[in-house]
Amino acid sequence: MLLGQGIGRGALLVMAGLITNGLQLRARYRCCISMAAVDSATVGRARGSLQLGDVERGPGGGVRYVTVRLRTPGLDAAVRICAHYATGFDELVAFFGELADGWRGWQGERTYESLEHDLRFTAVHDGHVRLSICLRQTSTPSGWSASAVIQLDPGEELIQAAADLAALL
Repeated sequence: MLLGQGIGRGALLVMAGLITNGLQLRARYRCCISMAAVDSATVGRARGSLQLGDVERGPGGGVRYVTVRLRTPGLDAAVRICAHYATGFDELVAFFGELADGWRGWQGERTYESLEHDLRFTAVHDGHVRLSICLRQTSTPSGWSASAVIQLDPGEELIQAAADLAALL
């Protein structure tokens, strides 16, 4: 079964069951996502969202840093995240790919944490996907932290977030 879905800057074609391995999400969608430059990716909606942008690339074109901004009513926090020295942001792309693949639901929690522990996601599925986000300033011993929970609709919204992150990173 083929499902055509509009994605902000391009069109994404998703075959049912195509997302079987989150690590392959970027490779699988590279041919389906518009090759136009993507400067940010947003997860969530106006009442609670996470935006990734201000990407800094190295000499070889790989992403070295990305700024993550968490916005909810009464909270606006941002932190610059360093890519993993060996895998870049592949685990982050895989995390969202696995959430999208499990859009029908899963048991327990699914977690991602960045190399320097300045970004952490914990996702649970209870009919909606509740994504707990924690940002930390780890550059100083007494750095700040900010956390919030945003709600995502399983299916279209989650698949779009995974594809947007894969295109950005």
